[in-house]
Amino acid sequence: MTSSRWRAIIYLFVFGLVLQPLSASSTSQLIIKPSVCMVKKLGDSCRMKVKVIWQNAHPIDACLFQDSLRLKCWENTLDINADLEISLAQDMKFTLMNNEKVLAYQHIKINTALPKKYRRRLRADWSFF
Repeated sequence: MTSSRWRAIIYLFVFGLVLQPLSASSTSQLIIKPSVCMVKKLGDSCRMKVKVIWQNAHPIDACLFQDSLRLKCWENTLDINADLEISLAQDMKFTLMNNEKVLAYQHIKINTALPKKYRRRLRADWSFF
């Protein structure tokens, strides 16, 4: 292959990567911040205030679910910027749905401030190194 063909292939590849996020913007995008909840130790429940942001290309009716629990619904809306109080006991999936159709989702993780009690040893006792 000549260098001009390689250059054309690279341009097409880069152009495809640039257009991919543009095509994804026509569908719903859900952003929940913060996406991590800190607890003191594993097993503690976490309560926090989150900012829910979503937007769509055209007005829709949508509801936000925490697993199967419906948190809030909006009617005929293009975008939302709302504050919600949530409570988590484990990592949770939040889903934006419209008539049983999943529009977008995001996972919220729980991290512990204290390290686990036992740590796995990284090397064997008999190692010379």
